[in-house]
Amino acid sequence: MKALGWLIALAALAVGLMMFARVNTGYALLFIPPWRIELSLNVFIVLLLLVTVLLYGALKVGSELGGLPERVRRYRDARRNRASVELEREARIAFFEGRYQRAERLAADAFAASRGQEALAVNGLLAARAAHAMRDYTRRDQYFERLRTKLGPQHLALAMTEAELYLDERRYDDANRAIGEARAISPKLTAALKLELRLRQREGNQEAVLRLVDQLAKSDAIDAAQASRLRVQAQLASLAGKPRSLKELKDWWSRLPASDRTAPQLVLAVVDAFCEQQQPELAREAIEEALAADWSGELVLRYGTLALEGDVVQSQLQQAEAWLKTRRDDHELLLTLGRLCRERALWGKAQTYLEASIAVQATAVAHAELANLLEKLERPEAAAQHYRESLALALQEPGNN
Repeated sequence: MKALGWLIALAALAVGLMMFARVNTGYALLFIPPWRIELSLNVFIVLLLLVTVLLYGALKVGSELGGLPERVRRYRDARRNRASVELEREARIAFFEGRYQRAERLAADAFAASRGQEALAVNGLLAARAAHAMRDYTRRDQYFERLRTKLGPQHLALAMTEAELYLDERRYDDANRAIGEARAISPKLTAALKLELRLRQREGNQEAVLRLVDQLAKSDAIDAAQASRLRVQAQLASLAGKPRSLKELKDWWSRLPASDRTAPQLVLAVVDAFCEQQQPELAREAIEEALAADWSGELVLRYGTLALEGDVVQSQLQQAEAWLKTRRDDHELLLTLGRLCRERALWGKAQTYLEASIAVQATAVAHAELANLLEKLERPEAAAQHYRESLALALQEPGNN
């Protein structure tokens, strides 16, 4: 139906043109000295249309021929890009399969076929990682040099990859340089901060570790528990790595955040440091402050081993008994009270507390402490029985099988 409509329209147009040609009696006069040409207007119109069509066709053919090299170039680029993409996919699969030699070869071929910046970066970095996985560090560095030449010095993906792989190789100076480049490009990048944190931990730069942990915690890159653990590790390393006088130790401890001064590991370490400085009273204050904020069985047990003298001895026992009012079933606190009473020759109270500790939860240490007390009280049979029970419990503990 549509074709029929076109035929009718063309027929009508042909009839109209014929009627116009019969009616039109005009002529066209062309004067090209020394010639004078007179043509029928109808013929002139037909010739003009023919010349226009021929000229358009010639221009079209010329345009097509002129653009042929560009189309060939685009076709070749497209074919090369398709080949590069296929090689990249195969290289990624081989890398994830652990077939690093094949992955490196395919990624190298894809890198050679790549033209765009993104394709060069992806394939070059994949080849470098595969070479690193095979511990071929020389070949990996060659890829880095080629990438730096093609991508320029300011490329975040290249800097981050260099930092990670150099850090894994323990080339700390090169890793530090790469991390500096990444931080210069993106100062708040959390991945770069985490890499720098690993680097500073290995370098033993505890001040930098604490600074980076605070930055990562503020940006929610690490949770509060992880941040606390990392801070405590850094503080422990700082305490162990630098000898301090008593004044320096007190100043260092007072400057710590309140949350760090309640961490059992850190409190135990500073208690040992105070005791080495012959300052058990300061150790006692540190433990009491920590226990007031957060209860810890480790600190309670350490509290009972402080070598205090003078008037503070009685106040130490009173403090432990004050804790017992709210923690009657704490076997570690009962054990500590038994030790404190034994050291003060309060034999009856010591035996009562130790027996209560065993009643709440029998431990090898509590049985051994009670056995030692019974020996002092000249009750060898009862002491021997508790020694046997202590040994049996000790053998049941993990790692003693």
